[in-house]
Amino acid sequence: MNMMDYIREQPDVFARALANRASLAAPFVELFRAVEPDRLYIVASGTSRNASATAAPFMSQVLGMDVTVSAPSRLYAVYGQRPLMIYVSQGGNSTNTIAAMERFAAIPSLAMTGDRGRICDLCQHYTAIPCGPETVGPKTKGYTMTILSLYLLALETARATGRLSEADYETYMSTLTAAGQAMAANVESTVAWQKVNDEAQRGLKAAYLVGKGQALRIAQEGALKLQETLLIPTAAFDFEEFLHGPTSSIKPDVAGFYLVPPEGDPDRRRMLDLMAYHRSVCPHVYTLAGPDAADPRDCTLQVTGQWYTQPFEYILPMQVVSAAVPAELGIENASFATFHKLDMLLNIKFKGADGETEYVQPGTH
Repeated sequence: MNMMDYIREQPDVFARALANRASLAAPFVELFRAVEPDRLYIVASGTSRNASATAAPFMSQVLGMDVTVSAPSRLYAVYGQRPLMIYVSQGGNSTNTIAAMERFAAIPSLAMTGDRGRICDLCQHYTAIPCGPETVGPKTKGYTMTILSLYLLALETARATGRLSEADYETYMSTLTAAGQAMAANVESTVAWQKVNDEAQRGLKAAYLVGKGQALRIAQEGALKLQETLLIPTAAFDFEEFLHGPTSSIKPDVAGFYLVPPEGDPDRRRMLDLMAYHRSVCPHVYTLAGPDAADPRDCTLQVTGQWYTQPFEYILPMQVVSAAVPAELGIENASFATFHKLDMLLNIKFKGADGETEYVQPGTH
């Protein structure tokens, strides 16, 4: 299987997670009730950290408490009278996450993984990221399903503990269901958009990704995907911060991906004006969820209009570009080969008894 296969699996795994949300969240609900935390920490690296950072504002809103996301290497101290930790790792073998777990072993914790790796042995409580295996290096369905899983942990816990009314719970679930139902059509319309722009995207040399609020967090994952698959420099910017200096570095060989705010947002017109300026300098500038216009660079998507469903909408174009373009260029396994060399050198992933990292070469699954 390849990245595109996993991208196309997302609607089905999304629907199954919604259907099984009670059992998915049950270990966390039980732990939350026992601890009654005053601070929640999520610890993760790479795409798992991007997903956690994207989920955290929704979790904070639903649970009514502070939710802190940290890379393991930046977790210097934990605060609060009753902190609770969630360790997220799709493969379950990141050595930096394992080191953080050992350092903060006294704090109640839950492991959340796609595969039962080493970190599951270090936690008394566990819940699965219900996406199944994803053996290629760059994660796609793991990203969206980590976000959805964290959303569901928060929703089920808030409902069970009386922090969320039944009416609000049903509203959230209805909106998430609508986002999931639109995902298959959004994937296919994104694939069609990418094919139209394929020749130009095969020549990308560098790219800026610009978003606002939740869309910025999605842009950060999009930048990582383009970087680790197209093997080009990328950077993600908050829209307003992008205006204060970085725009001066727009050049003819710096492409752009603009995650456009929904209708009614006061910055929608301003971002589109900036995008138009960028296009006057570089033709390889794309909008995601932007105008439903004749310009083939604009990728139109079905959106709910709610900020918290944007991860399941806006990420798809960056995922599809990251899957399709490297395959066209014949470099789809290049990042894995580099990662494997560095893992052997720097011990990035936990090794089993045979000394080998527990992951699979792309194409052998």
